Amino acid sequence: MSVKASLLRRAALTLVAGVAISLPLGAKADLLHGLSLRAGAFFPSSGAVRDITDIAAFGGGLDYRVGFIPKLLNGESWTTSISADMYYSGRKAGIVRYIPVSINQIYTFEEQNGHTPYAGFCVTGATINGTNNNTGGRQPTVTRFGGGLLIGLNISKSLYWEAKYEWIDRHGLGFSADGFRTYVGWRF
Repeated sequence: MSVKASLLRRAALTLVAGVAISLPLGAKADLLHGLSLRAGAFFPSSGAVRDITDIAAFGGGLDYRVGFIPKLLNGESWTTSISADMYYSGRKAGIVRYIPVSINQIYTFEEQNGHTPYAGFCVTGATINGTNNNTGGRQPTVTRFGGGLLIGLNISKSLYWEAKYEWIDRHGLGFSADGFRTYVGWRF
């Protein structure tokens, strides 16, 4: 079995598991409420990974705001979401695959000029692999855990922008997987 097929199978299973966990329990519940699609980029902070990606790896993902998971912090402005993304960069210098799955705790501020800013933090499990054609190095597929901080802006009821910086455990990695992610999304 190829590494790419294994990686895609793992991403698909993670996505299916996330959706299964996130399904509303009520029979009349709207299945798309809280779901968003997004596209963006991962900007690695490690020079070794940045040299392979030539600044960024591009990708997309899903985010689902979950109402039935207990909030870590009390208050009506706090929400919890589960997100899964996949970033890929295949260049002459090498290949980078980065698949983060996060549980996010988000605080939404009061509306300002028709927009609502938000901020929060996350716990992330990131699956990483890649090759470096310049040195002949190869990073086997590993999953590491970490956390991060996020900010965002609800531009309209459906359109939003979000940025996140995450610190990922380096144990067993030949490089640092820390980095900045930003994306634009559409909520259904």
